[in-house]
Amino acid sequence: MFRSLRNAIYSVYCIRDQFPKYMSELLSEEEALGALFAVRFRYVIGFALIASAIANISNIETIWGYLVNFIGITVYFINTFIHLHILKQKNNKWKSRYDYISLLIDNLLITITILNWYWIKGNGNPNFLVKTPLLIYYLLPLSLCLFQYRFSLVVFSFVCFLLSYYSFIAAALHDPDAVVSLDWTSYVLGDEIILLDALVSKPVIYLILVFAISYGIFRSLRMLLKFAASETQKTTLSRYFSPDLVSEIVSDPEVIGRGKRQQVTVLFSDIRGFTQFSELLDPEELSIFLTEFRRRMVRVIFQNKGSLDKFIGDAVMVTFGTPLPSEVPGEDTKNAVNAAKAMLDELRLWNEERKAQGQVEIKIGIGIHSGEVFCGSIGSEERMEYTVIGDTVNTASRIESACKQIGSPLLISEVVWNEIGCPEAWKKYEDVLLPGREQKIHLYAYQNL
Repeated sequence: MFRSLRNAIYSVYCIRDQFPKYMSELLSEEEALGALFAVRFRYVIGFALIASAIANISNIETIWGYLVNFIGITVYFINTFIHLHILKQKNNKWKSRYDYISLLIDNLLITITILNWYWIKGNGNPNFLVKTPLLIYYLLPLSLCLFQYRFSLVVFSFVCFLLSYYSFIAAALHDPDAVVSLDWTSYVLGDEIILLDALVSKPVIYLILVFAISYGIFRSLRMLLKFAASETQKTTLSRYFSPDLVSEIVSDPEVIGRGKRQQVTVLFSDIRGFTQFSELLDPEELSIFLTEFRRRMVRVIFQNKGSLDKFIGDAVMVTFGTPLPSEVPGEDTKNAVNAAKAMLDELRLWNEERKAQGQVEIKIGIGIHSGEVFCGSIGSEERMEYTVIGDTVNTASRIESACKQIGSPLLISEVVWNEIGCPEAWKKYEDVLLPGREQKIHLYAYQNL
């Protein structure tokens, strides 16, 4: 039990160790903003303290009482001003340190105020120190810790309270005039104290608040950590999957971790004559060209619910039906064919822009095949990659290569043609022998280009 409690406390107070460097820097910036807000909020507390002091002037009968009260408030405002001045300075080593100094000063001022009222109205009964309602003021420094994500400030404020409170109890017990009783009425309405209640009740309540605030900070940090991890995951996944698929994958991350066999449609695309074309460009121009080409192609692929498997130089490998196949039979294959047509339309628009700028025209070939594959995360512990493997992938790649032989920018297998409803706008090429394969297959070339 104690080990579980210790581990729980350790996980709460050491959650910062799980933050990557960039998040730690962002958190530090938020802490600085929180510290500034907390110091400004101290002015609100200060004016409330002035109002409280004025309301209790009639109870002060000595000059000493006036001086202690209003000197204490003056010190409080001076401390606040100094703290704000330090926080506004850049790269000041006292920024984080002065948080503790300020908390210590606040707790000392509360302690001095309680002692002052004891001397004014305590009538020599030390039990006043333990029973005074002014003890609630120790919650004010603790409340300021809420504006920052620092457990250490909460703990430090709690320790300051304990030192002051138990010093009051020690002083009360040391005084011969202190009266210890077990009578609750005398404890509440009289001058006596119930020692066990005094030793436990207020510290335990304060401790519960400390745990509540600490856990609130922990929940905020953990939520921030999860949110950052989710956003990082979404950013990474959005490079390979369409926005709709990203949302589904994030809600069930195991969907890309589990390897399985399933029906998938694979699309390969390649730039014609890219080797000769690239020789005319310097590396920077080639990089700009490929970036623009990929941006345009990926945009229309995602619009048709495709998943980017990988770029292979100038080639693009896309899958439809991964990681989650469509519930409608043939829809993934139709999306693949629609994506191929959209890629050609996008390329046509880009070529018009290139011609207007005096640049050469770009041509591509696209091959599509559908069949069973194994899909899942493949690789080593150092680098995992979600991909698909199988004969369907190899066949799709060979079909794309056959575009040169047949002279068509878009070829599909007979399996794909059947799945999209056997449309008439395709020309059939029978018994085509693909490179690296022994069996001949029927291919279909799109005619409306």
